[in-house]
Amino acid sequence: MGTNSSGEFAEWDEERYSTNIDRFDEQHKRLFGLLNDLHTAMNEGHSEEEVGDILRELERYTEYHFGDEEEFMQNCGYAMDCSDCFYNHREMHEEFAGKVRELREKHENGEYVTMEVLTVARDWLDAHIAAGDEDQNYADYFQTEVSDDYEYEPGQLYQDRTASEDPVPVDRQSADAGVRLDSDIYDGGSLSVPEGSVASWFEDIASDHGDRTAALVQGEDGFVERSFKEMAERAKAVAGGLLSTELRPGDRVAIRAQSQYEWSVLDLACHFAGLVPVALYPSASDDRAAQVIERTGATGLVAAGDVAEGLAMTVETVLDFDALPTAEARVLPGLQADGNEVATVAFDVAAPAEQAGCALTHRNLLAAAESLRKALPVGPGATGTCSLPLAHIYQRVSTYYLWATGSAVAYLGAEEFVDQLAAIEPDVLVGVPKMYQQLYGTIQDRLGDMGWMKRKVGGRVASYGQGIVNGRGTPLKYSAADRLVYKPLRREVGLSNLTYALSGTGRLDDHLLYFFRGLGVPIAELYGSVGTTGVGALNPADSYVEGAIGEPMPGVAIAVSQNRELLVRGPTVLGGFLDDDQTGSQTLRDDWYHTGEVGEVGPDGKLSLVE
Repeated sequence: MGTNSSGEFAEWDEERYSTNIDRFDEQHKRLFGLLNDLHTAMNEGHSEEEVGDILRELERYTEYHFGDEEEFMQNCGYAMDCSDCFYNHREMHEEFAGKVRELREKHENGEYVTMEVLTVARDWLDAHIAAGDEDQNYADYFQTEVSDDYEYEPGQLYQDRTASEDPVPVDRQSADAGVRLDSDIYDGGSLSVPEGSVASWFEDIASDHGDRTAALVQGEDGFVERSFKEMAERAKAVAGGLLSTELRPGDRVAIRAQSQYEWSVLDLACHFAGLVPVALYPSASDDRAAQVIERTGATGLVAAGDVAEGLAMTVETVLDFDALPTAEARVLPGLQADGNEVATVAFDVAAPAEQAGCALTHRNLLAAAESLRKALPVGPGATGTCSLPLAHIYQRVSTYYLWATGSAVAYLGAEEFVDQLAAIEPDVLVGVPKMYQQLYGTIQDRLGDMGWMKRKVGGRVASYGQGIVNGRGTPLKYSAADRLVYKPLRREVGLSNLTYALSGTGRLDDHLLYFFRGLGVPIAELYGSVGTTGVGALNPADSYVEGAIGEPMPGVAIAVSQNRELLVRGPTVLGGFLDDDQTGSQTLRDDWYHTGEVGEVGPDGKLSLVE
């Protein structure tokens, strides 16, 4: 890379640099453009303020791009197959980020930033993107190995490639030896779990909250309210329709559709009818769906869109999700179900379908909702989000938690949720790291459209957030920054009413955590898995501890075994596995759920995972 005939310091060469992945190419071109802007400003003697402004924007955008690229590569599964290359690649990222930070710090300290340092940054960018680097290898893989109809789902590509491999056994003690602990038992306190079934629970909720809003549904002219009464009546009508088909109480019914209001209606309808919903990830392949159906013994399938003939043949009854049957039911068997009966079967998206599915009871689901309600109190009338797949138990029990508080669930599109947040201004944001990465990119774009002074203030948001997380607090000028920049940004994006911003299913990268805390978004991390109904420990915003999983949630106890395995027990721990005595005996012993994850207790007495 060198200066071209038009005088650009860093010239984009489509043949040399393009990865043929639009999102990467656009971000790479942006980095080239910022480097050219910086070179021009320095070469032509522009003001120190303008040079500093470009440096901060270059640092901010570098952080955004690397975070987006690494998360996309890692979540799609590519990095899981090539971990050595991936982590070498990450070291390269950190090296460049360090050079950009060095440029910015030198300038802010009044030191002269030489063209030599700028040239080093340019040459690094050339080496990073050019043919032979990991970006190009990834692009080749994506083009040759990934089907054209692939829709993004964390871990799906990895799971598709490894579905035939034998799972790596967890090194556990003999089942006959009992559980030996190597730590104190950390107890989240008592929890009163509602009796009975999900159907009887929701009927009580609907009776208590009646005309209060239970759901916000996207319509042609904005979001439309649906009351608890309407939702209960609709669910009961669909329950009657389900029972008018060949389906009978106790049957398992697979659901394959995008998250939306009618998905929750169908879920509740299954509970009222005494059916057991089996949630399929909508982007899963037909082969994956067929494996799950066979594994669970589902006799019914409710699917949106066309159903392949081979998939339809795996069940006895196929129903159209977009035309759910309705009928008046003389009896709703689900109202009489026992709390210890299986309420749903759930799978870990990253696990092969042939691995044992988790049979979660009504008590499990209600305990998870009640634990969240007790740990994260909100008043009736609040609004929370649903933009993640409802096949994910974390999102599903989060909707139950919101209804338990008399709050509304706003159903947002997986791709449109960032743009829709401003219309609903949620009190509770239910998210995962990928979602916060997307939100981060949008906010960065908004910052880039501001004047140079506000962009300068925006460039300090992560450092302010780090001070908050580390307990150092913020300088006096943070109040002015919040008033002039951060608060208007929160209002513009729809984050101004947040009481809780939850991040589950994985640890949030430090740069995202610092950024959002500095912005004034109270992020709390939730640790849990399918086997614990999505609930385990909470690392809350007001007492956040870096590197820890937080404190056990109400009703949950956590300990570390002698072989350093993290153990969980309580009413959220699954009722069992599907006809899998071997898995059950290894994973459920002495009331403890063996997570398969390595845990430790630090010198400060805080629980953490060892990666």
